[in-house]
Amino acid sequence: MCVKGTKENCIKRPNLPDSRVTLAAVSGAYAEIPAALEALGISCIQTRADPRLPPQIAHHADMQMFHLGENRIFILKGEVRLRKALENVGFLVAETASEPVEKYPGDVLCNALLLDHTFMANLGTVDSYIYQFVETKDVKTIHVNQGYTRCATAVVNEHAIITMDSGIYAAAQFMGLDALHITEHNILLNGHDYGFIGGCCGLIDRKTLAFTGKLDSLRSASAIRGFLEKHAVRAVELTQNRMLDIGGILPLQNVVE
Repeated sequence: MCVKGTKENCIKRPNLPDSRVTLAAVSGAYAEIPAALEALGISCIQTRADPRLPPQIAHHADMQMFHLGENRIFILKGEVRLRKALENVGFLVAETASEPVEKYPGDVLCNALLLDHTFMANLGTVDSYIYQFVETKDVKTIHVNQGYTRCATAVVNEHAIITMDSGIYAAAQFMGLDALHITEHNILLNGHDYGFIGGCCGLIDRKTLAFTGKLDSLRSASAIRGFLEKHAVRAVELTQNRMLDIGGILPLQNVVE
């Protein structure tokens, strides 16, 4: 647990584990995903559906929390169960200033991306407390129109991302990141035509990106494989099913080396 005196167990930089991940936050709506992660030695904090969010994405971890780094984390105001689960493993938990509402953009309070020294979000929709805190850190802040910023971005490393969103792609290039822009309609997300690439994956080691389904179920599989190979990152398929947007696999703790 990332308690006082062992804070190094917590992932220092959100989304960027330095070693093998031992704890991740993930949707509890699809039992096969946490089961596959636990088979790899990764304990899971499984989120439950928040009735205030749109039902199709109410259980998504990237809709309910925002990791600030180390043992500090934001959750949606009023998320009692999630607060308790995170505090039980040593996190200092703060709540958003606002409560979520089902209609966009009131649902995307936590859906932003903090990548090393870069903060990317729709600054008009991200929660004010999160933005105020990030402003106190030594990070570059950039606005994008996509409110589902975190869900729309697959983190490969501190210098590289994959996205289906042209605005995020342009912003990443402007910030000096290596970005792969893909067109993809084969990611499942109930109630929508398709889901986002960031919602179906997450780093489970510094050089290992776990996907919820078969990479070859995507039209962009070849481009993704090439981009991962370029950055010496390997892909792990948690199931042999079609790729599924579950709201991301959010790494929280890793092995101390």
